Amino acid sequence: MIRNGTIVDGSGANPSAADVAITGGLICAIATDLARGVEEIDARGRLVIHGFVDVHTHYDARATQSSRLSPSSWNGATTVLLGNCGVGFAPCHVDQRDMLVRLMDGVEDIPRAVLTEGLPWNWHTFPAFLDALDSREYDTDIAVQVPHAAVPVHIMGRRGADREPATEQDRQRMADLTGEGIRANTLGFATSRTIGRERVEAVWRRQALISSVTRRLMRPEREEMKAIATNAMRCFFERSKMLFKRR
Repeated sequence: MIRNGTIVDGSGANPSAADVAITGGLICAIATDLARGVEEIDARGRLVIHGFVDVHTHYDARATQSSRLSPSSWNGATTVLLGNCGVGFAPCHVDQRDMLVRLMDGVEDIPRAVLTEGLPWNWHTFPAFLDALDSREYDTDIAVQVPHAAVPVHIMGRRGADREPATEQDRQRMADLTGEGIRANTLGFATSRTIGRERVEAVWRRQALISSVTRRLMRPEREEMKAIATNAMRCFFERSKMLFKRR
């Protein structure tokens, strides 16, 4: 029982004083004068709020090394999203690891030593990367996106890392690979539309590639992709009802 706190429920309603009863990790009642609980927490003078979702993180390396996804978890986030800006470390062939590290370093300006120190690389496919994450325990829940940059590198090797034009066969294989990742229960496909230091023609090639892969992915599996997205969002909202989950 969390008692005497000021409730801010995220609905836009004004804060209100109430008690919060919790059973089995789920909120079962929000009211005043609730019966005494097995464990009582006095929240007088404090805000009692829902967990936040940190939708833009780059814990892709950290999540393979540490159970603490801070500072997000320190600041009330109960779910973090990986794979942002289209950079990540899966899928990945053994000889492409350094390419993906360099991409992450180049896009996010995270030092290579920080990224590579302790990376276990105990995956090859995107589903195997999710399995590697699932085998660990964290102080937040984790959601993952298929990172765009890793897909052309996986299929095209150095040509993909150098942003060379993709062939028709390349595009079809990238669509298949992206579909495999989405079907493994990710929240989608992430890229970046920031031009930065890229040449105009490189930006247009990237946009054309994304459009081509998306069309190939959605055309034969439109209903399946719609169902996957619907189920993922339903799961996401169900999980959002839970309190901060610490294992």
